[in-house]
Amino acid sequence: MVVKSATKKKLMDMGIPEDYAHNLADGRKWDDVKILSQGEIAKICGLSSDEADKIFQVIQKFGKRLRSSAGSTTSTTVVRRRAAKRTIKMQQELEKFDFDAKMLQLKEGINNGPIFDTLKTTAEKEGAEIPLLVLSDLADAIEARGMEKLTSKQAKSVINEVLEGISRTGVDSYEAVGIVTAQSIGEPGTQMTMRTFHYAGVATVNVTQGLPRIIEIVDARKVPTTPTMRIHLSEGLKDDEKKVRKLAAALEITDAKDIAVIETDVTQRRITLKLIPGNMKQKDISPIEVKEILSRRLKLFIDSDSEAKPKILTIIPGRKKEADEVTPNYTELLALEEKIKSMRLKGVAGIERANTQKDQNTGEYYIATIGSNLAAVSDFDGINRSRTYTNNLAEIHSYLGIEAARQAIINELILTLNDARLDVDVRHLITVADVMTSEGEVRAIGRHGVSGNKHSILARAAFEVTVNHLLRAGIIGEKDELAGVAENIIVGQPVALGTGSVELFYIPEDA
Repeated sequence: MVVKSATKKKLMDMGIPEDYAHNLADGRKWDDVKILSQGEIAKICGLSSDEADKIFQVIQKFGKRLRSSAGSTTSTTVVRRRAAKRTIKMQQELEKFDFDAKMLQLKEGINNGPIFDTLKTTAEKEGAEIPLLVLSDLADAIEARGMEKLTSKQAKSVINEVLEGISRTGVDSYEAVGIVTAQSIGEPGTQMTMRTFHYAGVATVNVTQGLPRIIEIVDARKVPTTPTMRIHLSEGLKDDEKKVRKLAAALEITDAKDIAVIETDVTQRRITLKLIPGNMKQKDISPIEVKEILSRRLKLFIDSDSEAKPKILTIIPGRKKEADEVTPNYTELLALEEKIKSMRLKGVAGIERANTQKDQNTGEYYIATIGSNLAAVSDFDGINRSRTYTNNLAEIHSYLGIEAARQAIINELILTLNDARLDVDVRHLITVADVMTSEGEVRAIGRHGVSGNKHSILARAAFEVTVNHLLRAGIIGEKDELAGVAENIIVGQPVALGTGSVELFYIPEDA
C-alpha cells in the first residue's frame, strides 16, 4: 500500500491533522475515503467515537456516506482507556455451592409484603406447590387493587383459583402444539422490521435485533453476527469503578498496532515498530514485554535500539539469530507485516472491546463487551460466573451444558420479541427451546437439524431438497407411517388430529 499524496493533501486542506490524514490516505483514493463510516474512521485512526465523529462530519461535506472497507499499512492507534495486567488461573477451582446465597438470589424482586406472606402460608397449608414468583405476582396484583391484607378465607379462595388455573394450562391429548407455536411466533414475526439494530452501550457497535436475530437463534448459529457479553463482578469488585476499568482493559485485546507505529522498509526488507510510550502505559505493557512476546511468537531475532528501554524494534523476515545474514523477498516481508499487525499481545481472544457500565437500578458496575469468550473470561479473578452472560448460544452449551443453552434460547427469544414490542406467550418459546435441545445438543430448526431429522419421509421432503429425500428413501426401502400432519395432507387423507384422531368403521350385519 502507498499513501495517496493527493488524498492526504486534500484531507489536510480540510483541517484534518497530518497523522490522521496519513492513515486515512494510506492505500485509499479520495473516493474511498469519503465513504468511510464513523466507526471505520475510529478504527483506522485509533480515535474515540466523539473525535472520529468530528472528522466524519468534515469529510461528509465533500462526499456521500456509503459502506466501504480498505486495508491500512501504516497504522497509529491511540488507546483511550487504561489497561491492567490480567491474572489468569490455569486451572479454575470448582466453586462450592452456597445454598443460602442461591436462595437469596432467587428471592430478589419477590414481594415481601403481608399479602404475599398470607398467600404463601395458605398454599403450604393446602399442600399446593406454587412457585414463589407466581405468589409474588398475585400479591402485586392484589395490592394494585388497593387491598392491604387478606383474610384466611380470601387467601384460600385465591389459592384454589390458582390451582384451577394451573390445571387448565395443561395440553390436551392430540393438541397441535407445534402448529399453534409456529403461528404464535410466525404471525408477530411478519410485523418485525427486517433489519433492526439496538445500541448496546458500547461505542460504535450495534447489536443485531429483530427478525435477523430470531433467525440466528432458531438456526443455532455457531457464532452470532454481533457477539456480546455482560460480565458481572464479585462483591469486592463490582462497586469499585477504578478496579472494574482495569479489569475491562485487561480483557480487551491489545494488538501490536495498538502500541506501536508499524513501518515497512521495502528497500532494506525490514519492519520497524516505533513504540508509543503513552499507549503502552495505558495498556500496562512494557517495551521489554513487547520484545519478548514478538520474539517468542514470531521465532525471530528482534533488534532494538536499547536493551533496557527499547523504543524502536526492528524485525527482518527469516532472521532467527543476530548473526544470521538473510535477504527476504517482498512476499515474505508483506506476510510478516500482516502477521505482526494482527498479533495479539495480551487480552482475551475474541474480546475486541470491553467497556465499563453502571446499572442504574442497583448502582453496581459491570463490563459490556464486543465479542465473546465465556470460558476464557470465566477464568479471571473477580468475575461472578453465576451471573456473567453471553448471547453466543454455542459457548453457553459448551461451557455450561444443554440446560443452560435451553434457558438461553428462551431468554434471547423473549428479549428480542420484547425489544420489538411483540407479545408471544412464553410457553410457545419454551416449546421451541425444548425441540431444539431435546437430543442433548443445540439443533437448528431446518433441514440440517430438526426438520431434516423427522421420521416421516414426506414431511422431510415437503421442507427442502425434496428429490434427495425421496431418492434416499427409495434406495434404502424406508417406509412412511403417515402419522403426522404434513404427510397426510400430501396424500390427501384426514389428519390424525381432532376429529381425524378417531377412526370409525361401518361393519354391516350379515344378511
